[in-house]
Amino acid sequence: MNLFRSEEHARNWRGFTPAAEGGLLPVRQMLAIFSAEMFRARGGADYLPRLPELRKGFLGQLRELTAGHPFWGVGG
Repeated sequence: MNLFRSEEHARNWRGFTPAAEGGLLPVRQMLAIFSAEMFRARGGADYLPRLPELRKGFLGQLRELTAGHPFWGVGG
C-alpha cells in the first residue's frame, strides 16, 4: 500500500497505471476497510471457525466501500 498526499500526487507517481485508478481511496475509507470485524476479531479463540462468516461480511463491506471496482476484486 502506498500513501499519497492527493490523487494528483498519486497520478503523477511514475509507477501509477490507469488500471489502478479504482485503488485510489481516501484514508478514511481505508480505515473503514481495515477496521472491519474480520480484522478486529483476529485475536479471538473462535476466529478460524468464524472466518468464513467474517470474510463474507468483510467482502460485502469492501464491495460497498469501493463501489465494487474491479481493482479490489469483489465485483459490483
